[in-house]
Amino acid sequence: MRFNEYQSSIYFNASVNLMGKVTGFKTGVTNFLNLPKENANLVAQNKRLLLSLQNRTSKRDSNEQRLILQYSAISARIINGNTGFRNNTFAIDKGKNDGIYSGQAVIGPSGVVGIISDLSDEFAIVLPLINSKLRITPEVKELEYVGGEIFWNGYNADYLDLEGVSKFKPLKVGMNLITSKYSKAFPPGIAIGTIHSISQEQNSSFFKIKVKTASNFHALNNVYVIKNNYQPQIDTLLNQSIINENDN
Repeated sequence: MRFNEYQSSIYFNASVNLMGKVTGFKTGVTNFLNLPKENANLVAQNKRLLLSLQNRTSKRDSNEQRLILQYSAISARIINGNTGFRNNTFAIDKGKNDGIYSGQAVIGPSGVVGIISDLSDEFAIVLPLINSKLRITPEVKELEYVGGEIFWNGYNADYLDLEGVSKFKPLKVGMNLITSKYSKAFPPGIAIGTIHSISQEQNSSFFKIKVKTASNFHALNNVYVIKNNYQPQIDTLLNQSIINENDN
């Protein structure tokens, strides 16, 4: 199945759907017991979304002036996942039938969670920040500096590493790392984490930076899948630009 795309697709859809249905009962019982805490988390999520997804623009159609949000969100619940491996994944209870597609951003009550990697009709797999395959370029909020790469070294799910930042940047412990305006998937300004420690290796021009994650990956339940409503237009323009360059 690893080398046959059709069989691999059938296997993945069947296994993900079965996993979702088997874990559904357990998830329901756990959620009932945790209702007060979950309600508080949902309030925090909604407030964060309202603040972070305010990137609006006006667009005139043939009939009237209407307001369009650049980003929209689909609520989802984590039904299965792990934090103890080098390449962790989460499964959520939404899929293609809910308008979700690969590459979409996923955020939680406190900040970035990850990216949609695979999906079936009813479920999807999230590649979280605590997966060594995922890397994100952050912005240092206090400096308005975009650079370096956030990644996970596979050891402690509460901490990430940031590499590629010059030792000449005036970084300080406690500074906030957020998603930048250059991100294709994430809205700008979503929390990634805070700088926990800074050191410099000998014969290196770059800092060695440890980052405390904004999201608590041990206690995630509710998340939002983010859709960039402008992305189809952007992709079309980029593809057209590549075609024009090739023609020349």
